[in-house]
Amino acid sequence: MNTELRFAKSLALEAGHLILTYFGHPLAVDEKGWADPVTAADRAAESHIRAAIEREWPDDAMYGEEEGASKGASGRTWLIDPLDGTANFAGGMPLFAVVISLLDADGQPLMNVTHDPIRNETFETVKGGGAHLNGQPIHVAPAVPLEMALIHLAFPRMRDLWECSLDMARRVTEAAPHARNIGSSALAQAYVACGRLHAQARVSVGAFAMVGGNLMTEEAGGLVTDLGGGRYREGERDLLAAGPEIHARLLDLDLIKALPC
Repeated sequence: MNTELRFAKSLALEAGHLILTYFGHPLAVDEKGWADPVTAADRAAESHIRAAIEREWPDDAMYGEEEGASKGASGRTWLIDPLDGTANFAGGMPLFAVVISLLDADGQPLMNVTHDPIRNETFETVKGGGAHLNGQPIHVAPAVPLEMALIHLAFPRMRDLWECSLDMARRVTEAAPHARNIGSSALAQAYVACGRLHAQARVSVGAFAMVGGNLMTEEAGGLVTDLGGGRYREGERDLLAAGPEIHARLLDLDLIKALPC
């Protein structure tokens, strides 16, 4: 994966520079669906990424958040989230990322790059190769008492999952009141991997931002499961990612009882 990783890192930095040319300027915001914004920056970054992949890896498939899927012959798929945290971006909040992942023929992540252009931070991971931030190894945070833990919670756009998310938030914050929602699922997962957050718990998971980040968390020594501690399968709705000790303590809160919705 060395060649693919270098390529993805370079491409993520290019896309990051591109979206920064839009940031802080008047920008039309469209809605793909309820509470699901998209901007010209999202579209321009994805077009740039797709064009580069098509030139470099013409046999690989691509699946992007804005332009959908294209077929390939190799069995591999590049998963593209050109601007994770669009609501932050559109509102002027400097928390967003470019996310590029490579999946195998079974849809499992082989590699991920999550780039924060504001802080010039590039998180990267390759299956079996550990996780890194700007070239330095990263690891999940050591265990702390739950009342001191920073737990990332996100509220879904799907109205039918709203009550579940409120129930899960109640269960978490009764024991761990320092809950956070930074507005970028990809950065939140990268922050779990590098120890800035202790965990992330969700009743719904989007495909584009999380798949590669899950690999990063595992490579950094963490666990990724569903809310009941069972095997997490890509595309399922609920997720719990954390270092081993915090993960076990959160399972004791019976977060799975927040489901089903």
